Amino acid sequence: MYDIEAILEFTEEILYVKTEQYFSDLQRIILLGTLQNQRKTYEQIADDCGYSAKYVKQDIAPKLWQTLSEIFEEKVTKTNFKGVVEKKMRHHQTVTPTPLEKTLSDTKVPLEPLNQSLDKINSSVVTSQASKGNILLVDDQPQNLNLLSDLLEEQGYEVRQALNGSIALEAVKIALPDLILLDINMPDLDGYTVCQRLKGNTQTQEIPVIFVSALDESWDKVKAFSVGGVDYISKPFKVIEVLARVENQLKIQHLQKEQQRQNIQLKQAIQELQRLAVLDDLTQVANRRRFDDYLNTEWERAYQNKDSLALIFCKIDQFTEYNQTYGRLEGDRCLYQIAQAFLQGLQSFNSLLCRYEGSKFAIIVPPSDLPNLDKIADNLVCEVKKLQIPHSNSSIEPYVTVSMGVATLTVDEHKTSDVLIELCDQQLQQAQTHHNVYSEDNSSS
Repeated sequence: MYDIEAILEFTEEILYVKTEQYFSDLQRIILLGTLQNQRKTYEQIADDCGYSAKYVKQDIAPKLWQTLSEIFEEKVTKTNFKGVVEKKMRHHQTVTPTPLEKTLSDTKVPLEPLNQSLDKINSSVVTSQASKGNILLVDDQPQNLNLLSDLLEEQGYEVRQALNGSIALEAVKIALPDLILLDINMPDLDGYTVCQRLKGNTQTQEIPVIFVSALDESWDKVKAFSVGGVDYISKPFKVIEVLARVENQLKIQHLQKEQQRQNIQLKQAIQELQRLAVLDDLTQVANRRRFDDYLNTEWERAYQNKDSLALIFCKIDQFTEYNQTYGRLEGDRCLYQIAQAFLQGLQSFNSLLCRYEGSKFAIIVPPSDLPNLDKIADNLVCEVKKLQIPHSNSSIEPYVTVSMGVATLTVDEHKTSDVLIELCDQQLQQAQTHHNVYSEDNSSS
């Protein structure tokens, strides 16, 4: 537990280091009252200090909390100010001195105005509690604002005030409230218009609005709901009714946000499941299922456009011998390395790499990549050679090599994708027979 002097001294030191400014006397009075857990409204503070209530509520106080939020890099309000500062103070005491702390220790901040203000207050401190919600009150009658502010702040809500519709819309731009209590009959902009503008903005349309008005005709209530209001409280209101309706709307909003969060998580989970469904676990490239789906899609597209498709089959040479020599785990590691090398060779192209079966990989080459077919094949071979994976039991090279078959085919109504697969298999078998020599079946195009 830190005393008031220590909390304010630490806060002003942080302010000075980050802004080279100090708190004004009026700002100190607001902070001191907050630490004392005084229930004074901004109007009362303004009256005590000889300032206008509008100046304190709409200028000094909002800027104070905004400045504190910026220097402490988290939202600071009347209700959590003490807790935020104490947390920062504990952190500075337990961690190794940082450049900021060194600057603080070397900075001389005049404390006379602070000490003079401290002499005027009692030293008892009540631990502040976290805000239950941020509520914006909009009413052109100051007495109504004061009454509702006191009522809601006593229940742990953070409250802001606006004397007319224009100020309310500007206040919402500065910080989105969790709930708005909105009067209907106001100069400048009436409550209906304010609500319509809020609901017409994607950033503010989800903020619940409760109308609080002396208008008690059915037509007034119907119009309030038609412009987007979620509830209606008639004046003169009852305290228990206001608290119940406010709490109810905040609970509804919380549940809606929680549902939105869960929906996002569910969507992400579904997307992840869909991704895993077409992914080969071992090599982390597309699996055979993805190969079949993608080939059918590209085949249909090529048929519609009277294009050609190409297919490349790559198979690790003498992989059975590799597993016998180095073991299954090393074999799996080799498959993964080869797959990643292929991905590296294809990174500049639109072709899809899949694990077809065992140590055999397939690359579906769409029409857009056909002009670069030779370069793609060369890249794949080069990337594998770069790995230089030892293979002491190979009769080809002392490191792992691959054989490659390439086939292209013009798609028409007399052919199916099975024809392309068969042609590519033939090319692969020929390449294996000739020890990693591949050729393109131009005659089949």
